[in-house]
Amino acid sequence: MNYEKVIKDFNNNTIDPKKWQVVMDNDGGYWSYLLDDLGDEEREEAVDNMSKKYGDPDGYNDIVNVLNSAGVNCDWC
Repeated sequence: MNYEKVIKDFNNNTIDPKKWQVVMDNDGGYWSYLLDDLGDEEREEAVDNMSKKYGDPDGYNDIVNVLNSAGVNCDWC
């Protein structure tokens, strides 16, 4: 996932936090569309578009990338 772009676009409201959420678990994650204004096919297409544009999370393996994207000097040990 391109966390720098995700953080930037959430902060500048390109990604509307009332519509979108990044869902993470131990070993993966996905985009979730939060509103009920789309049909099933439209929702799937919207989620696929977010995945293509930003990528998908890789669970706890991404923690260093998330912190680095937020400007924190971080490394895995």
